[in-house]
Amino acid sequence: MESAKKSEVAVNFSDRLVNFIQRNRKILAGVLIVLFVVLVGVGIGYTVLENARKANIVKVAELEKSYEEIRILEDSSDKEEKIQTLIKELEKFAEQHTWLSKYSGTRAYMTLATIHVDRKEWPEAEQAWLKVASISPSSYLAPVALYNAATAAEERGDSLKALELYTRCAKEYEKTFPLMPRVYFAIGRIQESQKNNTEALAAYEKLVEKWPNDNWTKLARSRILMLSTLK
Repeated sequence: MESAKKSEVAVNFSDRLVNFIQRNRKILAGVLIVLFVVLVGVGIGYTVLENARKANIVKVAELEKSYEEIRILEDSSDKEEKIQTLIKELEKFAEQHTWLSKYSGTRAYMTLATIHVDRKEWPEAEQAWLKVASISPSSYLAPVALYNAATAAEERGDSLKALELYTRCAKEYEKTFPLMPRVYFAIGRIQESQKNNTEALAAYEKLVEKWPNDNWTKLARSRILMLSTLK
């Protein structure tokens, strides 16, 4: 008896389902068509984005190669003109590829930073490195970029900005950046130059504590001894 009831329920459900489909077949057909169009659109969109990504990688590689070819030329007005043209092209490309093509945009800003460092244009180099850090904060390049931006700030004579960037690098990437001992030494060095001996000692002591066998630790120990005599 129970089995017969279950069979009857199954038949009734099947009948209702068939009736529902028949009554709403136009709507269901429309929904299926829409889903198909959406899936096709997604597939086409992905293909377009992937092709664009590959094209951007090729383009930025060409720009990098252009600089390598230009930088070995003898100094001349023609070389300067080529560099300025390349800088403008890199800036335009980088600005256009900071979202969907982060990898290409990052490489473009890195090339810009390299050009400005080679030319000792420290404010421009600093800004280019900061762009790298902001575009790819989770990349291994981010702490490198922050460190280089801090170095550029020091080169242009802004020790406080350099200290801010070194400190940010230490705060955000202490566990992942291989040059962190050097970062802490730089923090201590700048604090010491600003007569902030307590802060300098804290940075040096952190270096000694976290990286006891690093080469920068030897220098930190010597600075700790020197500062301790001034207390």
